[in-house]
Amino acid sequence: MTKAPGTVEDTADPAEETVYTASHDVLFEVAPATACDACGAVLPDAADESGFELTGSGVYMWTRGDDVRFDKAPLCASCAAAIGMTALARWEIEEEEG
Repeated sequence: MTKAPGTVEDTADPAEETVYTASHDVLFEVAPATACDACGAVLPDAADESGFELTGSGVYMWTRGDDVRFDKAPLCASCAAAIGMTALARWEIEEEEG
């Protein structure tokens, strides 16, 4: 087999290949509880449908050059309300200032 000019040949030794194994133990690991990104309080499970433990969420927006990323952040009901009301108050202040 002829290599094209300027290409790099594979120099890895097949005897030194990395082998990964997995077992069923991963199925029985306890999943970490979701916590509020602002205060750190543990959020209730989605199975709790009493209506009083509603959770919220926020979005972090990251930009670098032309790259824009959005990361969803979980929030407890108190922090979601506080952040939302603060944003509305700041928006109102900017509207008054012109």
